Amino acid sequence: MEKSASGEESVSRTSSRTSVTPHSDAWRRSAAEVWLPTGPEMAEIDRVAVDHGRAEERVLIEAAGREIARRLSTLWPEGPVCALVGNGHNGADALAAGRTLRAWGRSVRFVLAGGREPTPDARAGWPIELEPAEEFLATPPSDGVVLDGILGTGATGPPRPEQAALIERVNQLNLPVVSIDGPSGADMTTGDVAGVCIRADLTVCLGWPKFGLLREPARSNCGLIEAVEIGFPPIEPIPASRVVTARWVQSMMRRRGPAAHKGSSGYLLLVSGNRGMAGAAVLAARAAYRAGAGIVRVVGHPDNREIIQGSVPGAVFESWADDLEGALGWAHALALGPGLGGGADRRDLVVGLLDGRSDEPAVVDADALNAFEDEPETLAGLLTDRDVITPHPGEMARLLRCGVPDVVSDPLRAVSRAVGAFGCTVVLKGAPTLIGDATGPVRVASTGGPALAVGGTGDVLAGAIGAYLAGGYPASDAASVASLVTGIAAGAGGEAVGLVAEDIPDGIPQARASVEQLGSPPCDGVLFASDPLRPST
Repeated sequence: MEKSASGEESVSRTSSRTSVTPHSDAWRRSAAEVWLPTGPEMAEIDRVAVDHGRAEERVLIEAAGREIARRLSTLWPEGPVCALVGNGHNGADALAAGRTLRAWGRSVRFVLAGGREPTPDARAGWPIELEPAEEFLATPPSDGVVLDGILGTGATGPPRPEQAALIERVNQLNLPVVSIDGPSGADMTTGDVAGVCIRADLTVCLGWPKFGLLREPARSNCGLIEAVEIGFPPIEPIPASRVVTARWVQSMMRRRGPAAHKGSSGYLLLVSGNRGMAGAAVLAARAAYRAGAGIVRVVGHPDNREIIQGSVPGAVFESWADDLEGALGWAHALALGPGLGGGADRRDLVVGLLDGRSDEPAVVDADALNAFEDEPETLAGLLTDRDVITPHPGEMARLLRCGVPDVVSDPLRAVSRAVGAFGCTVVLKGAPTLIGDATGPVRVASTGGPALAVGGTGDVLAGAIGAYLAGGYPASDAASVASLVTGIAAGAGGEAVGLVAEDIPDGIPQARASVEQLGSPPCDGVLFASDPLRPST
């Protein structure tokens, strides 16, 4: 990286597509309130703002063009730019951005990437000619940066043949690509890629990031995501989801007072670890301690006593064959399921604990959920609005009695259904993880990425959620804080390949401290940032 004239990090002028390097700390740059609209939601937000006189359409386009030009210039401060200008607002934004770069002294080439010129016209009196797409295909640029304004937020399905030809040609050039709002060819609501798709190095989202861009396969085509402020009024209507950002989580965190002790930090009863599955109990217990639990009491198979107390010396161990009434009365929260194993006796254990507690919240994970796969209504009758369930898509499908594709294709709807059916906070684990409850928009946690695609990370998450529940956090806040800090802890190791679940708990204290120490967001107009997920090649 080099320094630009403003002192910001920039990318050397190069024809390499690997010029934006993941740095694993983009999460530090996001604001506290970051909404995550779908394509149709963003179109409605735009319409309401303009129709109600709260923002002028042309003013928004000008602000968008200037911000796109600024973000492009920050990373690639030199060299020519080729702007691919599509129809509608996305093309107008590209035209305004290219015109701004030309005013700043850059050489800019404009290519008509749609069947007609964009409306409104964003030339602002500049003598700009749009060359036909055929000319670009015949004589593409060999240097500089490509600005992708081919398709916008409303695009669905595969690109038309003429647009697909442009996308394929851009991907062959090995030049840095900046996409406006999202890489052309990606569905900004679902994250699907139905045909060809631009492989961007930087995606500049206008106003807010779009929900589909945080989902695969769209996410891997975005490169670095930056959402910029362009003058939208307070958001209306409210989207169905928002991002779990570090500054929002910072406002949820509870600091320990100088007189804190293990009792005030929270007692967690962790029911985990059948014979041969002691590792799950160890991971969950270590994560709970690292997340701040005062005491962790592990209830598991008696054969695991030596392993658990040798691996987590601070934990108390109790056999699940013992009378657990005293343990229930002692606990501030329960964590049930990691490595629990199957069978009717395990189900009876979970039922007895959930039914026998007073008002202690619980996080129900893994095998404790699978115990009810044939009778989810029984589980629903045992849960309260203070509880958390943490299914992955397969477990969610069994709980909702639907197919896994139904969950994966529309996770927002799946979470909404589960919240209605179980009356608690629902954490649908995945990339990204969705957190829903009955009080507001779904929370979307996008830290961690492929680093979490390894066995045992769910046990770590369950232990951390349990610790925050024991510490008195509301259910959705406990899930949000745990998802963010474990994601940051996983990302802190750099390369995802080779990371194992036992690496993550030790990173939780530093991750939490980093979030607690965040100051005001940088005054650069960026509301949200997310590192590239596509590996360098």
